[in-house]
Amino acid sequence: MFPYPVFISGDLIVEVLSLLNVKSILRFRCVNKHWDTLISHPTFVNLHLKKSAKQNPHFLLITEHGTHIPGESPYGSDDEAEYERGVIPYSIRSLLENPSFALSIDSFYLVQDKGCSDIVGSCNGLICLIGESNIREYKEYWFRLWNPSTRTTSPKFGFLRLFHNLPGYTAYNDYFNFTFGYDNSTDTYKIFASTYITRELRSDVRILSLSDDVWRDIQTFPVDPLSSCETGVSFKSTINWLAIHNTVWYSGDYYKDITIDQFLIVSLDLRTETYNQYLLPREFDEVPPIAPVIGVLGDCLCFSYRYKETDLIIWQMKKFGVQDSWTQFLKISCHSLQIDYDYSEYMKYHFDLVPLFLSKDGDTLILNNIQEDHKILYNWRNNSVVRTNITARKTITQDETSDLVSCSSNGYFESLVSVFGISTDYINISNN
Repeated sequence: MFPYPVFISGDLIVEVLSLLNVKSILRFRCVNKHWDTLISHPTFVNLHLKKSAKQNPHFLLITEHGTHIPGESPYGSDDEAEYERGVIPYSIRSLLENPSFALSIDSFYLVQDKGCSDIVGSCNGLICLIGESNIREYKEYWFRLWNPSTRTTSPKFGFLRLFHNLPGYTAYNDYFNFTFGYDNSTDTYKIFASTYITRELRSDVRILSLSDDVWRDIQTFPVDPLSSCETGVSFKSTINWLAIHNTVWYSGDYYKDITIDQFLIVSLDLRTETYNQYLLPREFDEVPPIAPVIGVLGDCLCFSYRYKETDLIIWQMKKFGVQDSWTQFLKISCHSLQIDYDYSEYMKYHFDLVPLFLSKDGDTLILNNIQEDHKILYNWRNNSVVRTNITARKTITQDETSDLVSCSSNGYFESLVSVFGISTDYINISNN
């Protein structure tokens, strides 16, 4: 059909393929052996990773389904209930274009079907799942990596045992908190584990490198994080926590005894496995009745808090680790967000607004409101508010029903990163 042969350079082929979604790229692996090798090569995987993160960011819709099974129970109830958690990647762009939608959940997205019970976090398109079991002498944890885009799941790894009834441990700290992160200096994924030993007023801290699947004790926190911030915020090869000198509690009237100069951010550098401490904005000069939060917004570490129960203030650290780079991004009134609650004593300490995502153009902020089942889409340029309406149902048998119980969001984007290549030998770690 062409008078002359058509030649497409290898560089152009790479560029075009790197712009596609993962499902389309995987289909092209069958074109020939060269394309199959190209698509699997680490250089191409990293190229696609960088473009995917910028072009089409997703969030993870985390659902809990209560399945009611009719029948008589020996305890007097007419039915029983089972609960399953689902994790569904969904495009932020699609959410902004259509805030109301329904999802049908199949078994592929169920955490329990992968032998796990919950999600630790996500990084570079990989989702870290956790499973656990309680045995008389100890609690045992294990992990799996899952890439929904390539539909692959790793074997179990990172087995960790927390023995019961050890000196200093109580029922209140008979568990670990985990955070999933990435060390870009060694191209290694790491899992951070910590538990607070109440009787000894200190933390037990460990880290696992997926490259060798070995848990190691590392230096404990220089300042223990708030109990409400036990799961750290993963950002640019660091894990970050909000902390307050001399306290780990922030509830009831405890905040009245806290001063501004006690606040700081504790940051673990995954490359050196050492800590840094950063101060909060100098203009943060009044202790709020509800614990502030840190997160990631617009590729910056962010700090947000409620001011006098009437406003939400959001700061961004424009240059990570630099105190003078804190910049106030937004101050939003609850009236603008169309929030008008009757502040009972309970609500006074439990109402909060958490920034989740920022649109590509920077105009629309996605907020989580703990008092609502829906997310808030707030366009700060035209002061408009839209609430999402997300419903989900699981395909089930005729005798069972299942509805969406809750949903929350975590950052995610598609990638070709492999879940394999890690050791899966059994590692037995005790608290001794």
